[in-house]
Amino acid sequence: MIEVWRGTANAWQCDHLGHMNTRFYLAIVEEGMAALGFAAAIVRAQHMRFHREARAGAALHATGQVLSDGDLLFVLRHSDTEQVAATFRVWFGTGDCWRTQGEVPKEAQPRSVALEDLTVTASMSRAEQLGLRRTGLGVIMPETCDGRGVWRLSGFMGRIADSVSQLPSGDWQAVLERTAGVRVGGALVEFQTVHTRWPCRADRCEVRSGLAGCTDRAFYAVHWLLDPDTGEPWAAVRAVGVPLDLEARRLVALTPPAQEAYRAASVPDLGL
Repeated sequence: MIEVWRGTANAWQCDHLGHMNTRFYLAIVEEGMAALGFAAAIVRAQHMRFHREARAGAALHATGQVLSDGDLLFVLRHSDTEQVAATFRVWFGTGDCWRTQGEVPKEAQPRSVALEDLTVTASMSRAEQLGLRRTGLGVIMPETCDGRGVWRLSGFMGRIADSVSQLPSGDWQAVLERTAGVRVGGALVEFQTVHTRWPCRADRCEVRSGLAGCTDRAFYAVHWLLDPDTGEPWAAVRAVGVPLDLEARRLVALTPPAQEAYRAASVPDLGL
């Protein structure tokens, strides 16, 4: 691997939970792709894992490598400790996706998702049928696009990040705070995306989202990015999160009442 980026997590890049917003991780990946000579690649699938928070002032650096034709790996580390902050794989090849899984370091391998699943069933009509809530809606603006007018990775991730607070989450978080006795937020730990098409400047995008079950340690959600004019999908996302104790900055288990509340708000059998 070679170094492709080095810098700092700035305060203006951090969200209300006090750590760097996911859109800025993807901005680093964009720079990494350019450094490896793939700035113009059209990404077909992504996989990300987030291992440690990057809070304001954190010194960070990223390394990247080409695993195979159309398969790139990036690792973001805390520069003072060399601990892994996050890993990213982007795929823009043809044929079988993620063929080089055996060559990928343990930190970047999938934990709660199946990377071989590239089937997308998302559509506006199915979203309506399942009762998925509209969590985002807008136009692809020029500042979120590259020089060709195609939506950038960071713009895509920003639209999802801005939609999460609209998720129909029931009262599971309030139940967890009451039963665990801590102030709780959510932290993304794994993220899988399949892109069917990439929107361009002035295209519209609607996000439909739903909860998709939980365990005692993690919770799942699905986001569909759709073209509201045609009902066809732009992308489908599977996200894995964990409850975060906002005072101790550590993970906290979902109590049985919180699990019950989360599952009650989930959409049965919700996939990509």
